[in-house]
Amino acid sequence: MNEELEKIQKARLVLQKIANGINPINGEKIEEESFLNDPRIIRCFYFVAEVLDNVTRGVYSSKRSEPRSRVFVITSEQKSKVRFPEGKIGVNEFSRCVNMCIDLNQSKRLTGVEINKRLKAMGILSEETTETGKTRTVINDNSINYGFESQRKSYNGVEYDMVVINDKGKKYLLDNIEVIMGAEITSKSTREKLEQD
Repeated sequence: MNEELEKIQKARLVLQKIANGINPINGEKIEEESFLNDPRIIRCFYFVAEVLDNVTRGVYSSKRSEPRSRVFVITSEQKSKVRFPEGKIGVNEFSRCVNMCIDLNQSKRLTGVEINKRLKAMGILSEETTETGKTRTVINDNSINYGFESQRKSYNGVEYDMVVINDKGKKYLLDNIEVIMGAEITSKSTREKLEQD
C-alpha cells in the first residue's frame, strides 16, 4: 500500500509541475505555444492533482453524495500550515494550496471560481465581455491595492491577460478568506469590513 501511495504522490507532483508550466522531465519552462499552457488543460491538471492529494490523505470519496458541509471552514492552525509557491500565482493555485490544509469532511472545497465571484462583488476584481461574447475576470483600478495584477500570457499565438496574485494578495486573501467565503455576494457591509483591514 505504501508503494502505491508513493506512486500517487509522484504522479501528483508531475501534474503540479505541468500545471505550473514546468516540464517534469527536464525542469525547463514549457513552451508558451504548447497545449499544456491552455487554461482549460491547466485547470484539469490542478483538479487531478488535488484528487490524488485527497486520495493520499484518505479524504477522497468517489460517491456522488452531497458534500458534508456547504460552508467554507478554516481554523487558525490550518491557515498556519498553508504554503504557497514563490512568485505570482493564479487563483486556482491559491485554492489548491488552501484545500490541502483544510479538513474536507468539515468544510466545502475552495474554488477559484467562487473566490473570483466574491472578489468581483467586493469591487476588487472586475468582469468584461470579450468580442466572442464570453466573460472573463480582469483587474481594475482597485485590484493592485489588494495584491492582484495582470500578467500577459500566450497560447497558440493568441495573447491574453491572466489575473495573478502577488505576495501582498496571497496574504490578504489568506488573512480574510473565511470572511470572504462566508459573505453574501451582495453584502456591502462585508466589503466595508474587508476594506478596513
